[in-house]
Amino acid sequence: MGLIKGNTKWILFLSTSNEPDERHVHDLAYGLLCLEVAGVQEENISIYIDGKNRQWLAQLIASGSAKSHVIKESKDFSVDQANNIHENIVMFITGHGGIEGIDAPTPITPYNLLQQIKGSPNLKQAILYLGQCHAGIFNYIGAGRRAFPSDNPDPEIIIIGATSLHNSLSSPTKEHFVTGEINWVANLFLLYAFKWISKPVDVDGDGKITVIDSYKYASAVSNIANKNAKIQTFVTALDLHQKWIAFRAAVQQNPTDLNKLNFEAASTQLEAALDIQFNHQECWILNAIPAQSIEF
Repeated sequence: MGLIKGNTKWILFLSTSNEPDERHVHDLAYGLLCLEVAGVQEENISIYIDGKNRQWLAQLIASGSAKSHVIKESKDFSVDQANNIHENIVMFITGHGGIEGIDAPTPITPYNLLQQIKGSPNLKQAILYLGQCHAGIFNYIGAGRRAFPSDNPDPEIIIIGATSLHNSLSSPTKEHFVTGEINWVANLFLLYAFKWISKPVDVDGDGKITVIDSYKYASAVSNIANKNAKIQTFVTALDLHQKWIAFRAAVQQNPTDLNKLNFEAASTQLEAALDIQFNHQECWILNAIPAQSIEF
């Protein structure tokens, strides 16, 4: 039996040491929409989002579903995992990340996340989609199932990262939600992973819709979108550079407050355009062999 019809818990997760970015909440709201379109039942979806304004979070998440979903905090995840009753977990993580792991009141390290999931009772396999920057921090860890002891095997864990040791790429998009169209700067990898789940494609042509297909699709399409964004911003960056040169000259000739403000604004715009040009994303998968046989 596949993940959607099987005994699976679907988790949307956003932890933060401060307040969540609205764009990250939109990522999960869109993911919720796609899960429900795919046929995932309400009771099999868990949402964890940190933040003080719970009413605001509930309103944003409601854009992705007409159903009532409880939104817990990241600290509740450990408690829930200790009482797990599901054979499968599929988890989508968005937010910020860095060398210390996933941003949270106490940063979530690869070891801690792995131990929480490996220690979940009844769990046979877990698939993690990591959208945060520097997701490659979670690569090269013991995600596979141990051969011994054979009478008490731990779960198989597949980890899929939007990027390796780079920033994760986001781009403006407009999608149709339950409440209408929403514009936001979406995490590209998670956006296309969710799109694939709502309308899966057999990428490798083996006649099965598997986890590896989702990885190949989201990786390829998000990189195509990244390339197109670079093309679109290249000419813009050239124009912004000319304006930056002009404002710099104006400040050098007449350093008024207005000229300084114009130069600072031009510098910010140019830096943003160049950031897109030089940003790099390498999608990756850890424990790919079982990913070829686990069906959705």
